[in-house]
Amino acid sequence: ETILPLFKQKLTHITQAAGLDPNEVATWQGKDIMLTSDVPYTSLTVAPLKSKARCMEKVENEYDGDVSRLVDIVRASIVVADEDQLIAVAKALEDEEIIRLKNRFKEPLFTGYSDALYNIEIEGMICEVQLHVRAIVAHKEENHLYYEYFRSFF
Repeated sequence: ETILPLFKQKLTHITQAAGLDPNEVATWQGKDIMLTSDVPYTSLTVAPLKSKARCMEKVENEYDGDVSRLVDIVRASIVVADEDQLIAVAKALEDEEIIRLKNRFKEPLFTGYSDALYNIEIEGMICEVQLHVRAIVAHKEENHLYYEYFRSFF
């Protein structure tokens, strides 16, 4: 829990360095992009820590018991409006200790969904930064339903 304020501070700096207002509500076609039914995405949305139960489930079901593969206990989303902002955030992230980059813009999911998942190290903790484009994340909920259904077959 002590890592969360430092993570948020670092990502606020990254978001601002890219020319974004971290608190700006992300919109698409005049509508707020919703994270939950009553909470919109903002340019920077820091999630609460992943629950212990969800961590254990993920390690068991997705990582064959290998806890070292769990790299998203501390996570956040940065939502950008366009390619210029995407590049600006990516450049700002270059100053961080990047452990891994999963570039799903280059290789989208089978549903067509794309984003970039950065794992950065902060004080020995690997944290995840999800980089999204508004036009794509606006359709994430619909795509995620297909993803959840079909991933059980693979």
